[in-house]
Amino acid sequence: MLNYFHTQAGQLLPIADYQRNCWVHVEQPTVNELNQLQTRFTLPSDYLTAVLDDKENPRAEGIHHSIIEQPALILLRFPHETVSPLGYNEYTTFPFAIILTAEALITISNHSAPFIQDFLLQQTQLNTSNHERFALQLIWFINKYYLDCLDENSRAMDELEKTLSLANENNDLFQLTAMQKSLIRFQTALHKNRQLLANLQASKFYFETAPFIKLLRDILIESEQAATTTIQQKQIIDEYNTTVSSIVSNNLNIIMKVLTSITIILTIPTIIGGIYGMNVHLPGAASAHAFAVIIFGTLIVSWLAAWWLRHRHFF
Repeated sequence: MLNYFHTQAGQLLPIADYQRNCWVHVEQPTVNELNQLQTRFTLPSDYLTAVLDDKENPRAEGIHHSIIEQPALILLRFPHETVSPLGYNEYTTFPFAIILTAEALITISNHSAPFIQDFLLQQTQLNTSNHERFALQLIWFINKYYLDCLDENSRAMDELEKTLSLANENNDLFQLTAMQKSLIRFQTALHKNRQLLANLQASKFYFETAPFIKLLRDILIESEQAATTTIQQKQIIDEYNTTVSSIVSNNLNIIMKVLTSITIILTIPTIIGGIYGMNVHLPGAASAHAFAVIIFGTLIVSWLAAWWLRHRHFF
């Protein structure tokens, strides 16, 4: 779907149709919409189709040429919340294209980009006529959204930690696996994004003025922070995996020890009852109180066995 925005007095406002120096944002584009953009702005076809491949790596094209000679493509990956095959929340990353032309700034994604909503709520210092600054602000929001997702993941890890002592099923391991997959994807995407940002710094035609250099440096700092946080959380998750596996194994061992102890205790009355159930002469068989004595003796022996097992920390 094609969406058009224009700034007026610093306010980002939607408009009905294209006008020069507007922002054209496209989510889940159709073939017709891509053809329309290609025709209107004379864009290379791979600029538009790159985002259709969910595995596309971040890259930049045309940044070493003047915008008059060739439009520039900046392709990054942004985080997107999804659900694992087992039903647990996790994150993946998808490509997001920023195309700078002499007439407009174009952004394209084949999936919904949640950070766009935060960007639209920012109603200060936006100017669609300044394509370079607008593009850098979008890139900054992508990195900010990585940090927001990592904060949410951190809260989920804290909640999971509270239940680790009770872990005796595979659910915790499945949830940790979903978190681990998310962090691996983040780590790869952030690494590729930082390589792209380094290429932008080396451009001689874009982002070369002092304000752009400063903003690009701030974006790199945000990206480095997201990368560091991702590495830290991944290391913690690795430790959690080891801890949960140990706890699950230990809890199962405790359960087996308890069941084995109960089995031992219940075996004692069975053995005594089996012996005194034999059709032979046994001591005390002629006594009128034989049954009560046997029951009482059985309880005493069972209690002693339970005390010994407890003393030996079997349960």
